[in-house]
Amino acid sequence: MTILITGFTGNVGHEVAKSLKEKEVRFKCATRNVDKALHRYGKTYDFVRLDFADPSTFAPALKGIERMFLMYPPGETLHFEHFLEEAKKSSIHHITYLSVKDVQFLPFLHHFKNEKFIKKLGIPYTFIRSGYFMQNLNDFLCQELKERQRIFVPAGKGNTSFVDVRDLAEVIELSLLDFQQHRNKAYTVTGGEALDFLEVANKMTNVLGKSISYSNPSTKEFKEHMLSQGIDKAFINVVIGIHFPTKFGLAKGITTDYQQLTGLNPTTIEKYIHDYRNAWE
Repeated sequence: MTILITGFTGNVGHEVAKSLKEKEVRFKCATRNVDKALHRYGKTYDFVRLDFADPSTFAPALKGIERMFLMYPPGETLHFEHFLEEAKKSSIHHITYLSVKDVQFLPFLHHFKNEKFIKKLGIPYTFIRSGYFMQNLNDFLCQELKERQRIFVPAGKGNTSFVDVRDLAEVIELSLLDFQQHRNKAYTVTGGEALDFLEVANKMTNVLGKSISYSNPSTKEFKEHMLSQGIDKAFINVVIGIHFPTKFGLAKGITTDYQQLTGLNPTTIEKYIHDYRNAWE
């Protein structure tokens, strides 16, 4: 059995790879630039080239692969459905696909279309529908936190169901290793509470021992500031879209899927902040 891990350079894919490595499971990590990955990680992981904008990489990346953790990548001119068709032709027995919470009600999202296409192809699947990543705070929100001690994102006053990607990785691992039990099922994985970003800022203040604020900019203010920082316009629009459900009160629902699947309580945001505190120093 060999598993293919996509999204390795991101938060979730990397956590899945770390977890599988600890269990000595055979897997490969897909990346667009193998040389760059080797330079950073050495021979710690087995890399294979996969570029969703380059169909010539599909068949080689899928060779010998039986199960796959699949993420929808950022970028343009992607041939994602073509890749799924190649997966259907290959030896893939199961796809665990990272989707988003409430996707079944959001037909304008790529994830909605991708879930439908995977079902249409008849590839056995597990859909992991995730809440909002806690790790966004030490990812694309990190610079503003480090430089200006503020959470700067147009999310309004709505609550969102934060989830630690380490918890997501646990559920993803279960679905890959015991895929028959999780065949053709969808799980919604969130943390144990829904918070607004002001509450998150207050929790960061308490844990880090320095004042963190939540600016709550308008969409226009956010876009203008990010453009002035040299951030790509397409990425800015993605970030705005991610926070749209929160701003309009649509992201607050929490579930107990994580507890039921693992027998554990989800990671609290206080523990997350404590574990990643070095990211904001």
